[in-house]
Amino acid sequence: MSKKKSRQSLWGKFFQILITWTVYFLFRPKILYANKDLKNYLKGKPCVFVANHTHHFDGAYGGAVLWRYKPWVLVTKKWFEKKRTGKMISWCRCISISLDEADGKWFEECEEIIGENGSLLIFPEGALSKNGKINEFKPGAGLISAKTGAMIVPCAIYGTYEPVFGMRQKILIGEPIESKCPENMRHGKYARELMTKAQTAVEANYAELENKFGKIGQYAEK
Repeated sequence: MSKKKSRQSLWGKFFQILITWTVYFLFRPKILYANKDLKNYLKGKPCVFVANHTHHFDGAYGGAVLWRYKPWVLVTKKWFEKKRTGKMISWCRCISISLDEADGKWFEECEEIIGENGSLLIFPEGALSKNGKINEFKPGAGLISAKTGAMIVPCAIYGTYEPVFGMRQKILIGEPIESKCPENMRHGKYARELMTKAQTAVEANYAELENKFGKIGQYAEK
């Protein structure tokens, strides 16, 4: 690539700040850490944040509340193709990914960002959860982690995006999952193992939020 992916335009940086301010004004985020030391520990380290996905606002919200780590958010190609929305998304730290066709460009861009000690935010379910449960995590995020050694950070997003005076939107940032693929194991197999661990951690983090703040009907009772 002729231009480093991690170099966002000046206008893009301004627009990103505007989005962050808007998210904080509308949803008044409450950010919790499984370990208070994580807040500073994760800064400047290559990592892949993974989270549950129940609302179209998750990408903007996640990118805003994780601002100190400057994550690039994976967004499906169809959103980039929308005339106005796509233009605004292109200004932000976002990477287009096609779910309907073979597309290796997004993976190359992710590797480049991790190689520059950047971070990513990925929603491994691949789509909004509409069946009352956290769907099985796809291995893409795990494959990036397996190939680059970037740790995976499981996050649980909790809330229904009630603006201004509604319930505060929350996120719990969990303990990182270290990645070191054994020499005798294929990256693909190790990636699946990583994502199994990540999904278990996200589910546990979400359950912790439910225990602390109550059930809000995002997911069906088990």
